[in-house]
Amino acid sequence: MPPAIHPVDLVQALRHQHLTPAIVFLTSRRACDEAIDSFEHRHVPIPTTRSAAITQVLDKMIAEYPSITNHPLIPTVQHYGVAAHHAGHLPSWKIAVEELMRRGCLDAVFATTTLAAGVDFPARTVVVTQSSVRKDRDITELTVNEIQQLAGRGGRRGKDYVGFVVVTPSPYIDLGPIANGLTNHPEPIDSQFLISYPMVLNLLKAHSIDHIQPILEKSFAQFQLNHRADRYETKLDDVEQQLEAYGQRECADWITQWQSFTLAKKRRSHHRLKTRHDPPEMSARLAFLTPGRVVELSKDHAIVLRQYRSRGQGYAMLTVIRHGGGIVEYPANAVTAVIDEVVDIAEARKFPWSTPHSLEHAIETLENFPTRLRRLPIRVDQDGIDTPILTETLSDEFPCPTCPARPACQKDHPQALKLRQEDHRLTKTIHALRTELWHRFQQHVEVLQKFGYLTPACQLTPEGDWARLIRINHSLLITELIRMGAFEGITPSLLAGVLASIAHDDDRPASFPGRHPALASTLGQVRKIAHSLAAYEEPPLLRWDIAAIADRWIAESTLPWSELIRSTTMAEGDIYRLLARTLEYLSQVHGLRSTHPGLAGVARDAMDLMRRDVLEELP
Repeated sequence: MPPAIHPVDLVQALRHQHLTPAIVFLTSRRACDEAIDSFEHRHVPIPTTRSAAITQVLDKMIAEYPSITNHPLIPTVQHYGVAAHHAGHLPSWKIAVEELMRRGCLDAVFATTTLAAGVDFPARTVVVTQSSVRKDRDITELTVNEIQQLAGRGGRRGKDYVGFVVVTPSPYIDLGPIANGLTNHPEPIDSQFLISYPMVLNLLKAHSIDHIQPILEKSFAQFQLNHRADRYETKLDDVEQQLEAYGQRECADWITQWQSFTLAKKRRSHHRLKTRHDPPEMSARLAFLTPGRVVELSKDHAIVLRQYRSRGQGYAMLTVIRHGGGIVEYPANAVTAVIDEVVDIAEARKFPWSTPHSLEHAIETLENFPTRLRRLPIRVDQDGIDTPILTETLSDEFPCPTCPARPACQKDHPQALKLRQEDHRLTKTIHALRTELWHRFQQHVEVLQKFGYLTPACQLTPEGDWARLIRINHSLLITELIRMGAFEGITPSLLAGVLASIAHDDDRPASFPGRHPALASTLGQVRKIAHSLAAYEEPPLLRWDIAAIADRWIAESTLPWSELIRSTTMAEGDIYRLLARTLEYLSQVHGLRSTHPGLAGVARDAMDLMRRDVLEELP
């Protein structure tokens, strides 16, 4: 939807205040297109001299990019001096709009927030009409970095002494996040470094296993992990200092001894503990799910208020507070991630399990959390034991009843036990952070050894030597498909369709009609193999309607681009990116010429057939 201020009125006001050219950020592609359409209904044309200048620039762009010759927005741009710019447009059209803006031909560009990052697109004024954005099917608040990226587009170097940011009233705007984004410090930069199977193979091709850990330790990702570990080291020093205050007693480990004694007393009084034997992964995670811990539940964040066991089956349960102040019970296995953040919570013995002041603080903290929070790496102990527990073979006799230190132990044990558990948690966290990259690297090595790409001595096998050349997402799936002969005798169009379905990661509908048996059968086999690898690599969406688009574009070599666009509900910019990404995947397969010449030849034929019309214009 357009902003609460009519787009035409908004542009007229900006012109009157000499605040053009402007970028107006809207909530969606549809809102941008509707804003442009509204100019046709109000009919407020620009002077003919400016229209002529726009036409001159567009003629030059059309000569370079013929695909925009009959673009439906050209008349609007020529008559009203405004344009739309979003991911649904072809790259050639977006380049034309950017050139018009740089030449000073446009008064306003209506765009989505994707324009704010990565494009040199300055304007005198930026108009903000939203405080949230759609990401991965969820609506989330704009981060400080994103708001400052939007604002940073205001002001043209060498043309404007100052840039302007205008915030307009809108149903989609909350001034709180906007004010915070414009005045606060940007969020820290987080490394996006990931360990992948091709990276492991290529590193082991160039270096021995002994040399790789020092290489990983020099990365920016490990530098950030070490910085987080340093903060935990400071907390650990404080906890150990507090533990020293309790000193040594009759027992070498009086905290563990007293814990066993109290558990034995409960057994004797027939108060049986209904504690289930949790899997090692759950046991390791439970140690961190203490009051105040921030957790992720179905992509939403919550704060733990208490951990307990269900009365019937003894399942591990959590009481958490969510956005809006709702207090909810969850099984502990519903937690999708443990966040590297702890909120100070004052516990209480009855509902709501925390003091009113702590609850208010928790609600306020949840509201102010950034969209992305760092997850806490939790390592499972090899022995599967996190804390001392009472076994069935415990002796019935303990020294505690007659020990002279019993009164002191009884008094100090609750606080000392909390400190001991915190000491263990901090120690584990520090170790996990300092070895995180190396641990992930070793996990990938084990998988590659299991599938025969690496020898037990971490040397590349013949399969590993060619598999390292597939440097794209879902590389393990693609190499396994090749090894299993899934692509033997495949046609160029069918190969492109399969790779397009692997490359595509958007769940928006395409509504492409019809599917032929060969495509459905091949995708069915690919889906089975992908699901069998789910423990090692997240399966792709593998949508047949997406595969059909690439398959048809190659199979029908005379099919015009406009006809392909009309046959699907996808925007032409999305189709262009799909086919361009499919070309990238095909080029990776084409790189296997020395080991798989037949398949590489099919990939080359698919690339040649695909590179026509719009796909010929850009590299």
